[in-house]
Amino acid sequence: MKGKSLVVGMKFENFRVYREALRDYCVRNGFDVEYIMNESGRITVTCKNQNCKWRLYASAIQNTTIFQIKSLKGEHSCAKTFNNKLAKSNYIAKILEKMIRDNPHVINDQLWNAINRKCGVEVSSVKVSRARREAIDKIVGLESMQYDLLWDYCETVRARKPGSLILLRMKEDVEPPTFDKMYMSLHVMKQGFLSGCRPIIGLDGCFLKTLFGGQLLVAVGRDGNDNMVPIAIAVVQVENYESWKWFLSGLLEDTGGMDSASKWTFISDR
Repeated sequence: MKGKSLVVGMKFENFRVYREALRDYCVRNGFDVEYIMNESGRITVTCKNQNCKWRLYASAIQNTTIFQIKSLKGEHSCAKTFNNKLAKSNYIAKILEKMIRDNPHVINDQLWNAINRKCGVEVSSVKVSRARREAIDKIVGLESMQYDLLWDYCETVRARKPGSLILLRMKEDVEPPTFDKMYMSLHVMKQGFLSGCRPIIGLDGCFLKTLFGGQLLVAVGRDGNDNMVPIAIAVVQVENYESWKWFLSGLLEDTGGMDSASKWTFISDR
């Protein structure tokens, strides 16, 4: 719905989705509205500028929660405003969520520029800070819930992908136990490497740019066409001797055990 016009006949899942679409439309087009009627079954809004004759009415389709725009009268004749009260912190947080997820350390000035560029609205630094906190709280909450699902994910992989090796380790010296590291090599990945690649394994690691941080370790092979073939990956807290030892132990178990180590050539940046 982002950036689309509101037209008669347009349908929405429910009144909450409609209200969000209406707010986004008004913010991006630079005008504020007044709710003449604001119920779960019907919503009527007009432009706050009394000289403007724009009026929009939408209501629920009978016996459903689906909201539909029923009538749209008049056109906006008022000038665009860049200080829109509809652009509240929860709205801004949704707009900036992806940007903050990709770079949790982004500065507020960049966030302000982003909201101004995307929505054409100017907001205070206080509102940007509040929106940032709301976005981070949502991201942390969502990612924490995803960590809670890791045990089920591992069991599903083992059940659906026989021959895969997936290891999950927890920090048990804290309460409740928290994620420490994870190793994964799907059966098809290692079989592809063993059956069609050169006896060369490339190793590398990189930072994970998330709120929880960590390092991604990876092992890749090369096939006859010089294409990279992933073999295994691991997520660890830090890149050090112990984490690499743990990762390579799982990798060697996947590729024939310690006795087969001598037939591989390992390449890394260290």
